[in-house]
Formats: sequence, C-alpha cells, structure tokens
Amino acid sequence: MKKLIALICTLTMVMTGALPAKAVELAPSIVVIDTGTDPALFPGKIVAEACFLEYFTCANGKPTMEGPGASYIAPTTNNALSHGTQMLSIIAKVNPAANLISIKIVERTASGNPMLYTLASVKQALDWVIANRVKYNIAVVSLSQGGIKAGCRVPDGMVAQFATLKAVDVPVVVAIGNNSSKTDSNAPACIPDAVAVGATDNPDPGVSGIAWDPKVAPYIARYNNVSPFVDFYANARWFVTNRDGSKKFEVGTSTATASVAAWWLLNRKESFDATYKFLSDSASVAKNEWFTGKYIFIDSLKMGNSK
Repeated sequence: MKKLIALICTLTMVMTGALPAKAVELAPSIVVIDTGTDPALFPGKIVAEACFLEYFTCANGKPTMEGPGASYIAPTTNNALSHGTQMLSIIAKVNPAANLISIKIVERTASGNPMLYTLASVKQALDWVIANRVKYNIAVVSLSQGGIKAGCRVPDGMVAQFATLKAVDVPVVVAIGNNSSKTDSNAPACIPDAVAVGATDNPDPGVSGIAWDPKVAPYIARYNNVSPFVDFYANARWFVTNRDGSKKFEVGTSTATASVAAWWLLNRKESFDATYKFLSDSASVAKNEWFTGKYIFIDSLKMGNSK
C-alpha cells in the first residue's frame, strides 16, 4: 500500500510540474547547410533553424541567428535560392522518419540573386552543429556547397571540425562539385574526414515522368569534379521541391549528396566506421572514360518522384 501511495504521489508531482518528466529524445536529425527554406514546406519535420551570413543580415537584423525563422527565405523561382529546399526535399523522400535542421548561409541580394558567401559561413554552421549535436540528436550533416580551392584550402579549424564530428559518429557528407575537374574536388569535400559524394548519370532525359531509366547501367557523370577523395557515387537525378512549392527535375552532385546523407542515416550502424563499411561493402561499381568508383543504389523511382 505504501508503494502504491508513493507511486500516486510521484505521478501527481510529475503531472503538476512539481517534478520534471523525463525528456523525450528527438528522432535523429539531418542538418542541411544551404540557402534556407520555409519550414511550412516540411510540416512537423524541421526541429531547428540557424543562420550565419557574411555579407547580409539574418531575419533578426544581425549576421547570426538561431531559432524559428532563422533559415527562412522568401518564395522565389531562382533555382540557386531554391537549392536548400531542394536538398531537404530529397532527404525527406529518402528517409521520411528523419528530423530536419535547416541552416542558412546564403541570402538574396536586392535584385533577387544569391548573395556571396565563403567557407567561413560553413565553419560557423559546423560550430553550431558541434555545440548542438546532443540537444537535437544530430546524426548526419549534408553540405552541397563549396568550391575548388588550391591545395584544399579551407578556414583554420575546419579540418578539426570534421575530425570532431567523425569522432562522435556524425558524418559530414559533402558534394564534390560540378566543374568537370579531372584533378580536384570541391573544398571542403577534399578534407580527408569528409564523406565526399559524386554523381552518376543516365541517358533518360528526365521528361518521361521518371528520374532515370532503370534498365541502363549508371555511369559517373562527366560534369563531376573527381579526385582520390571521392568516397561514393550516387544517382543524381531527382524531382525536387522548389522554394515556391513547385516541382523540378534536377541533376548534380548536390542532389546525390543529399540522397547519400539520408541513406547514411537510414542504414546507420553502431559507429561511423561500421556504417561506412556497410555502404562500401554493399556498393557496386560505376565508371566513365576516366574514373571508376563505388556506386550506392538509391532508387528515386520508388520515392514519389512523379511530375
């Protein structure tokens, strides 16, 4: 009887707020560092937002912001400014159970074009990820931004950020870029601890209502930047959601990267190395005239990719 009374008292205190209820852990989150979005396009899925801008101000009038509205970008038909929404839409298709975190590093100019940014903004975003990893149960970072930098030049401390996240089993999945370089990947995809992703192509023109022809073997897209740092190639052909809510057929290493980020979480094992090994062991081979690499099959035909 005493135990029953004690239990009733405890439950009463929890319900009235006298005792804190045990926190419910969030489902794993995937961070997308990009151009921002409108959370209304992903109802119930975006659990956090942040903003880090170098040449503009966030919604609060300052160069940095976190919280609701931080990653908001107004509706636009500009493909570059829809980029973040497009990446989030791919992740939501591949892994519908994942929570999403949108970090904006690009804003628009007065004329409606993308504002300049550098990897300094990416570094600020990664600092936020490291500081908030446990709070939001961050499992993967998807980064489809960057550029070719001589000698893989990145901001001081960025290499250590990648190592820090890898050590706690959080991969930073990065696009290698679309400049057709035969010697270099984008920075920061060239950082050794990055999971660098390239694109595969397919002869289907994308006008038939499907993303690609499943009867044709994929090949490494000729627009890839390619170097020894590439870890995986994946299907780059997706129907995506634009910032204005319209649909668009899109290709590139960015789309491949978003799909691999979601696929990593969908197949996550007990550690970074174990997941990497699983993806590597289950990969097949893709090639073109110059390169051969590991191809991860992610079937966009079964992901609701209708026009």
